[in-house]
Amino acid sequence: MIVFKGKVIPEWIDYNGHMNDACYVTVFSKAIDEFMIHIGLDEAFREQRQVSIYTLQSMVHYLQEVSEGEPLRVEVQLLESDSKKLRVFFTMLQDDKNEELAAMETLLLHMDMALRKAAPFLPATQARIDGIQDSQRLLEFPALAGRSISLSRPKSS
Repeated sequence: MIVFKGKVIPEWIDYNGHMNDACYVTVFSKAIDEFMIHIGLDEAFREQRQVSIYTLQSMVHYLQEVSEGEPLRVEVQLLESDSKKLRVFFTMLQDDKNEELAAMETLLLHMDMALRKAAPFLPATQARIDGIQDSQRLLEFPALAGRSISLSRPKSS
């Protein structure tokens, strides 16, 4: 499912001549916003029902340098979900060549904004989530999903 399309703008380019690391996250954040719309949490729904999504944790993988003007596409895969949380995996691709540029795995939490507490998804939202989960159940699990940061250490004898 495509959740972002756009070109790398000049403001995203850093002193090394490629997209700044924070701007990868900016693109992924825009993709989260679009994913929220796909599950029915558009601005009007969020305001009316006083619900939203918070990001609890993210892991970004920078795979290739990205240059100014490059066309980007971000796709999302819903890895797993429960009544309050979504584990999603975003892949940033060079839109013309379909090359992977970056990936981000994120844990999202559904919030009751009136109480400022985690809350179960409303039935209509849960139905959309279940539909996406069902439609993606046969997709291959991303190789980078679930990875943590570590340095390789030699095994002690």
